[in-house]
Amino acid sequence: MSATQEWLRKKFQEEARTARTTGDLYNEYSNSRLTKEVEDLKERLKKVETDMAYTQKIRFAQSPEEQRINDIRNID
Repeated sequence: MSATQEWLRKKFQEEARTARTTGDLYNEYSNSRLTKEVEDLKERLKKVETDMAYTQKIRFAQSPEEQRINDIRNID
């Protein structure tokens, strides 16, 4: 970090220390926890969507004729 960025970071930390109350700290913790959970859920959803797309690509044929052939094979 440059000296200016470091100075700004310290200033913001000092101001934040003096302005915070217990409620503010709890809300910040709660918000950061919820943000992390949302990000984790987004990653899990992305993985599920990818898995579903992969399985559907294998399960379903590209043309109706191929689908009929696959259906006949699955009946046996």
